[in-house]
Amino acid sequence: MSLAKFSLTAFAGLMLLTAQPSFACTLFGAAGEGVVEGGGTILAKTRDEHPGRQFFDIVRPSDGYAYMGLFTGRKGHFNMGVNEKGLVVARSASGGIPKEKRLTYARFEKEGLRAPEWIARHYATVDEVLAHPEIFKEPVNYILADKTKVVVVEVMPGGKTTVRVTEKGTAAHTNHFIEPQSKALNEKVGQSSRIRLERICSLLSEKEKPFTTDTFIAMTRDHNAGPVNSIWRTGTKPEGFQTLAAMVVKTPRAGPLEVYFTWRTRAMDPDSLQTVRRTVTLADFRKTTADFLAGK
Repeated sequence: MSLAKFSLTAFAGLMLLTAQPSFACTLFGAAGEGVVEGGGTILAKTRDEHPGRQFFDIVRPSDGYAYMGLFTGRKGHFNMGVNEKGLVVARSASGGIPKEKRLTYARFEKEGLRAPEWIARHYATVDEVLAHPEIFKEPVNYILADKTKVVVVEVMPGGKTTVRVTEKGTAAHTNHFIEPQSKALNEKVGQSSRIRLERICSLLSEKEKPFTTDTFIAMTRDHNAGPVNSIWRTGTKPEGFQTLAAMVVKTPRAGPLEVYFTWRTRAMDPDSLQTVRRTVTLADFRKTTADFLAGK
């Protein structure tokens, strides 16, 4: 094979490796006086997937903390949200590892709950979560927040983790490993994941501080890189990967939470977004979902 043909073949292979579609969730947060308005923390996630079932709900278990947020799929698994103690939880796929390989790893499940829902139901602070490393099994990226800190946890194959704690500053993640201990485990780095990470880090650096809920909501809707690589991703075909929902939760040092959820109510209709933005107190976690959404 000639050098020219070899180079062309290698280039084509590289493009296939880096440009193929991947799960496209974007996670970001901020913490601390002067960084977040009034102190405390603020956390956001955009959820990108193939269109499918999703809904907002409030769960009031007989054993554990009440929590609210987005539930997805046929079985209605908890995807992202906040509990009555102000602990916020969200995660994204580790797209640096091919999906077929990710699915071979053991997944945390206890009493019928997957890790995000177990966390929301049973822990009040980020430190409580980190004290239970057995939760972190399958390769995913978590972002967690309480009123004092934002933490990003990368779960590597085999359950080893990287943990980055932010008490004053910003944090962000998308879908590939980014820490020095984990980078080498990426078998691919999707183009969308790389571009979105660069963009959200740039926005977090450039935007006026202290951050407000409005600032973070605007960042979830950022569309500067087109239909595939933007933080708010519209996709190129109706059944393809798209942004289906977003969440922003501001947890102050003291006082009520500020929550924002927007989600597509009809899978194939991008215009069917329902949005709730509310100041939330403990009493709201005792309401029915219908009453909460109606503002009662």
